[in-house]
Amino acid sequence: MKKVLLFVENGFEDRELMYPYYRFTEAGHKVDVVGPRAKVTYNGEHGLTMESNLSSKDVNIVDYVAIIIPGGRAPDRMRTNKGRVNLAKEAN
Repeated sequence: MKKVLLFVENGFEDRELMYPYYRFTEAGHKVDVVGPRAKVTYNGEHGLTMESNLSSKDVNIVDYVAIIIPGGRAPDRMRTNKGRVNLAKEAN
């Protein structure tokens, strides 16, 4: 089973997070949701929510085949989180 990493933060664009989440899951991939903190619920711009199951420090980037970074206001907030910035750099 291949693993996909989905970044989450308050203000995410609901469709840009949920659509890839469900499509990758349906395709048989394990989708891990990484937020600033694990086990926290984050709110989308249009009312959907997503709970993180990992924080950046819990992730070994070599275990993943893809990273999903949804739009909305979330990427602006994500860029201030060194852990997630470093994960994106390592993946690149």
